[in-house]
Amino acid sequence: MKNVNYNLIKSLHNALDDLWRLEKFYVRDAKAAKCHSMGGMKKMVETRKKEADMMLKEIKMRIDAGIFD
Repeated sequence: MKNVNYNLIKSLHNALDDLWRLEKFYVRDAKAAKCHSMGGMKKMVETRKKEADMMLKEIKMRIDAGIFD
């Protein structure tokens, strides 16, 4: 696998892992603690979702173009 494709997969994995942790633990814990960082946590969730979507689109484009190898 070419580095560019590996890097996209690895970055997507990292973004999805961050998103899972944010949604499963961090946001829940901040909400339970009535923490002032809730707004920041929600922005982080939205940012990770946008990042993951962008990487998925790039991977799909590379697959469709036959350059995901």
